[in-house]
Amino acid sequence: MVDTIHLNGGSILGSSRGGSDVGDIVDSIETMDLDFLFVIGGNGSHAGALAIDLMCRARNMKTAIVGIPKTIDNDILLLDRTFGFQTAVDEAIKAIRCGAIEARSAKNGIGLVRLMGRQSGFIATHAALASGEVDCCLIPEINTPLAGKGGVLSHIRRVLNKKEHAVIVVAEGAGQDILGTAGPRGFPKSGGAAFYRRRW
Repeated sequence: MVDTIHLNGGSILGSSRGGSDVGDIVDSIETMDLDFLFVIGGNGSHAGALAIDLMCRARNMKTAIVGIPKTIDNDILLLDRTFGFQTAVDEAIKAIRCGAIEARSAKNGIGLVRLMGRQSGFIATHAALASGEVDCCLIPEINTPLAGKGGVLSHIRRVLNKKEHAVIVVAEGAGQDILGTAGPRGFPKSGGAAFYRRRW
């Protein structure tokens, strides 16, 4: 059964996107007489783990609920680094370098790289710094004005005048103050600054 498990990684476990009833989960834990439940994931998974733990305690069950911080976003409080984050950064660096090559191939070329991370700019920030190619990095934690003297567009124009190409990295949730709308399951729908259109 486990002969080729090393080739499949975490996908052997399967995944879900919420929507399960906590009572049903705790009923199953009780039926199976589990001593431990390991919950692997990010913020949502750990919120679910807490709800399961609270209900187990309310029922005087002795099951230990253990949270495993695995999310590429690296956005779980009190942790410096989560499983999966470094892999995401390594892959993001490759995308940035490809964008930089494209940007340099034409006069005033702009490489625009949008990176995942939902409401967290950790992947974008770490990859931008590590690549050595990025002229502007927009993250959701900081509302950066696009227009005006100190805005992103003015900065990019200065970069183009100097280097004749530019690389911009936009984290998934950046620009929500401008374009964000409510999405499914309470998460903001990521429009973000990558979808901003302006004539140069």
